[in-house]
Amino acid sequence: MTRQQFVQELRKRRDELNRLGALVDGARLCDQILAELELLWNAEDQAELSLDEASQATGYSPDHLRRMARLGRLTAFRRGRRLFFRAADLPRKPHRVDSTGDSSYDVDADARHLVTVWRRRKGATDGETVA
Repeated sequence: MTRQQFVQELRKRRDELNRLGALVDGARLCDQILAELELLWNAEDQAELSLDEASQATGYSPDHLRRMARLGRLTAFRRGRRLFFRAADLPRKPHRVDSTGDSSYDVDADARHLVTVWRRRKGATDGETVA
């Protein structure tokens, strides 16, 4: 079951309960949903991804993943000449917080940010000066 199928199933169940005017045990319903989520997550974790799929999922290049597997830093399974990885074993490449695409450093913006943080720590409100 995929995440989309899971959401569709929950919406169908919700609509049916709403149509019937059913009163449900909230704790039991939550337990059932959590159990189904665990099954979904376990299935996603156990999925075997090809080298290209793993590259897309992690953000690392195929060459880097191949190198990590060769060095023993990442578990890979070989079927013929092809490498496969278990989804749960894959590393995640850190992403930049600033997604503007501009990699230049703005000194003025950094200085304004530092002044703002310093003022907050000193307890000044906007427009007030702190000595």
